[in-house]
Amino acid sequence: MRILQQTVRRFRLASLSMLVIAGCLINSDSTLAFQQSKLLTIFSDSDVMLAGNSAFTSTTELDLSGSIFGFGVDENDVYHAALKTNLTSGPANRDWEIRIGRGGQIYSIRSDVGEIVPPQSFGRPFNDEVFQSVSVNTSPRATGGEAVFYHQSGYYVDSNNVTRPTFSPLLASGSVEAHAYATMCLAVQADAEAVPQLPGGLLHYQRTKDLGDGVIEITHSIYNFGYDTVDFHNLPWGGVRKTVFDNMLVSNPGGGFTDRPIVSFGNPTNQVVTAAATGGWAAFAEGTSGSDRGLAYVFGDTDTHLNQPWQNTASSWRWGDGGGDFLGIPIRNFNVGTFRREINVDPGDLFESRYFLVLGDVDHIQTTIAARDLVSSATYEKRIVSAEDSDTLAWQIEEANGQLSIVTAPAGQQADFHTYAQPVNGSQPLFLMEDLAGNEFISIDPYALSNTPYDGQTNYKGILGFVLPSELVDNNADHIALATLFQGDDFYFNTDPSTSSFVLTPGAAGPTILLGDVNQNGIVNFLDINPFIGLLATENFLAEADCNQDGVVNFLDIASFTEILAGN
Repeated sequence: MRILQQTVRRFRLASLSMLVIAGCLINSDSTLAFQQSKLLTIFSDSDVMLAGNSAFTSTTELDLSGSIFGFGVDENDVYHAALKTNLTSGPANRDWEIRIGRGGQIYSIRSDVGEIVPPQSFGRPFNDEVFQSVSVNTSPRATGGEAVFYHQSGYYVDSNNVTRPTFSPLLASGSVEAHAYATMCLAVQADAEAVPQLPGGLLHYQRTKDLGDGVIEITHSIYNFGYDTVDFHNLPWGGVRKTVFDNMLVSNPGGGFTDRPIVSFGNPTNQVVTAAATGGWAAFAEGTSGSDRGLAYVFGDTDTHLNQPWQNTASSWRWGDGGGDFLGIPIRNFNVGTFRREINVDPGDLFESRYFLVLGDVDHIQTTIAARDLVSSATYEKRIVSAEDSDTLAWQIEEANGQLSIVTAPAGQQADFHTYAQPVNGSQPLFLMEDLAGNEFISIDPYALSNTPYDGQTNYKGILGFVLPSELVDNNADHIALATLFQGDDFYFNTDPSTSSFVLTPGAAGPTILLGDVNQNGIVNFLDINPFIGLLATENFLAEADCNQDGVVNFLDIASFTEILAGN
């Protein structure tokens, strides 16, 4: 992607007042919050329900972990959100706190054992010793180059280009459903000095969901809007402090587990097993007795898509010591555990993978995984989002004093154009960016100002949805070219002037939202009452629960919900 050398026109979003600190464009107009929440409704439904009485909270207010990290490492650099749960009954070792970083990564997990995530090593603060998704383009190896690693978290700090902790641009985030928090980031090439330099085009989504009783569901979705295939994925890459958990328990097919040795991660001998050779989970633990505490990864025991041309080989679990010891003192206090999928995610593809973390003692880990059937729920799939299935975002173009602005179209007023809220296969995200002078503009090229987001030349403020390239429109009357919509104005930049990107015209519409259908089963009845009450308690957003259509779900929706229920 080339840097576009054009004059940037002042492009201001009217009345923008940021209420969420990363990406989500939420202003005093609550309908804008409603529009942006749709960007995170990409994840497939889970078949594992919330168990027990779990009090879950999430906040983006500053709420640091209090954990001790490495020398010179400052948690303020990375903090984005805090997620917490505790059980109204049951052992405390199943309660947890998770902190989400500015790239969407999980950089802290606390339970009654203290901090579980490693303390961060020099040069890679909150970038490597975290729970995250990593996607790799291995093709340069065929010509003698290096594989290209795209991190959900951000960049390695090195001596030349990246001199301070710098994270992947966070484009959207928020609690859009009960007991869950979601993020979307622009994944970046972790090593700024690697060869080749391929900025890439990957959106990494993550939903972290409390399922009660020490169970956490984590879903990663990867959308490839770039030009290169990524064919190897760590889902997740992560690990623990070996001073906390220094035993590796690998489940056996048919039940039970084997205590496996942990040696250098660089030596894969006896530290790699295919998913099918396990019972679908592995755990780092204090020991092997039933009362020893641990953290399990549930990744599944079956490759359901080995017959597909896009899965290259069987998935596998790998672990090891990430640093070694010197005189009995950990050089790098990091036991690595990673689940690896060799999947071709081609340009235009959307890929989803789900795993679970389980906290508690070893007995609880084993019985809970079996009783709640977590192994079979750890799924992966290539997903198709059609234009007909996607929600849409409605926008108006305003002009004042010779300057254009884009605002959300108020309810009841006609939009000037729509974008898709979900990544329709083959579509491109429409980025909202700002330069150092405060000029705001939109582009389908996230690198329109600079090929290196770490240099600070671009402030990524979010995306305005997804648009279609010309080859997917086929002269459809429901679409209009962005270049035509903003004809004569230079705040919209196209990557390739020979092609056009298209948005929906005002008459186009996405799927209908059935107000009151909180459990989303297609009808409104008494079964929606408990989910509705649950949402009111959390103040999370769900379009079906926004019964008065003011862009938020709160007590003001009660009267409208009652009317809808009575009418059905």
